[in-house]
Amino acid sequence: MKKLVLLVVLAFAVVCGMWTVDCFSADIKGKLGVGANYPGLQVRYGITDNILVEGRAQFALNNITVGGRGYYNLFEIPGSIPITIYTGGEFDWIFSDVLTGGLVTGGFAGAEFFAAKNIAMGGDAGIYWVSLTSTIGSYADWGLIFNAGMTYYF
Repeated sequence: MKKLVLLVVLAFAVVCGMWTVDCFSADIKGKLGVGANYPGLQVRYGITDNILVEGRAQFALNNITVGGRGYYNLFEIPGSIPITIYTGGEFDWIFSDVLTGGLVTGGFAGAEFFAAKNIAMGGDAGIYWVSLTSTIGSYADWGLIFNAGMTYYF
């Protein structure tokens, strides 16, 4: 699945360059974005041109994860399709029929580019602490988590 997401991101970059669409990194201050990520939905808001907040929900077979992220845009790599490099943090709650509780928290770094005037695609990876609790005990551990998504900015 990760290869498919990477292939889609690269395809958008090539198509954007071939059609000479006005691809640019838009000012995000005051903009609302809605999008899809694997495997969920997100809503973003640009507080400044460098700081974004995001509410998100992830859906799986036995659980739903709901939480938020904070992004800080570090710098932009210029070019015909500028790429924004960012970092941030996330905190989520896990709701499940088979678990009595759970949380996920961690930090991440990634990149985002505008495939069209209002459509951005990006991906990131980070180190996360995952803690799960059930009626038979609990489990907690560190792990590497990858995220990919597409956002439409109004």
